Amino acid sequence: MTMMTTTRLSIGLFIVFFSPLLEAAAQDAKADDEARIDRVLTELQGRSDGLHDIRCEVAFTDDDRVNLAKNTKKGRIRLLIADPNPLFLVHFDKTELDGVAGKQEWYLFDGQWFYQAVERLQQVTKQQFAGTGQKLDLFDIEKAPFPLPFGQKKETILKNFDVRLAQPTGSDPPDTDHLICNPKPESRLAKKYDQLDLFVDRKLHLPTRIVVTKNNGLEINTASFPDLTDKSVNTGIKPKDFEKPAIWNKYKEVVEESVPANE
Repeated sequence: MTMMTTTRLSIGLFIVFFSPLLEAAAQDAKADDEARIDRVLTELQGRSDGLHDIRCEVAFTDDDRVNLAKNTKKGRIRLLIADPNPLFLVHFDKTELDGVAGKQEWYLFDGQWFYQAVERLQQVTKQQFAGTGQKLDLFDIEKAPFPLPFGQKKETILKNFDVRLAQPTGSDPPDTDHLICNPKPESRLAKKYDQLDLFVDRKLHLPTRIVVTKNNGLEINTASFPDLTDKSVNTGIKPKDFEKPAIWNKYKEVVEESVPANE
C-alpha cells in the first residue's frame, strides 16, 4: 500500500468517524448562540420596560464612502419617557467634517415637534410629528420617523431581523454581546438597512454601541454611548430639561411639512 493510499484511507476514516461529532458540536454551538440571543433580547426588553430616563454622552460618526466624507459629532443625550410621547434632546457641542472643526448642533423632540438647529447655518428647522395628545411610538423600528436607540422590543427585532451572535473582537466595547441583525427580505426595513449591529452591555442590558450599515455598505453610521452606566439611567430628568436653548432666539426658523404619526 502506497503512502498516498494510506493518507487517503486515514482521511476517509477521519471523515467517517468524526464528521457526526463535528456536526453535533456545530449544532450544539448554534443552539447555544440562539439561547444567548434570546437571553440578550429578553434582558434588553426587561431593562427598557423599567426605563424612565437616560442621560449620557453620545458620539456619532457618519462614514460616507460614496463621497469619501467622514462626519463625527460628540455631545450629550437626554431621554425622558413621558405621556403621551417621550422627549429627547441631543446636543452635539463638538463636530468635525473631514478633520475640520464645526459648530454646535441640536436635535430636540418635545412630544409634538421635532427641531433641528445648526449653529453654522443660524437656523432652526421644525416638523410636527404628533398632534395635541396624539401618541407616537418612537420605539417602533417599523413605523417611527426616528426610532430611539433604547427601548426596542424583542418581538419587533425578531420579526424584522435575522439575528446572529458575533464572536468578540478587540475593538468591541468591554463586556458586551455583539448581535448582528440583518433585515428579513419581507420587512420594510430591508429597503432602509443592510445591517444593524447592537453591542449590548452584559450588566446594564442596554446598547453601548449601535452600527447601521446602508446603501450596500457605502454608508455606515455609528452611535456610541461611552459613559453609559447604571448612574446614567433613571436620574430624575424633568420635562423642563427639554426647553429650547436661548441661543435659538437668534436663529431663523423654518417649518417643514408635518409627518403623520404612526398608527
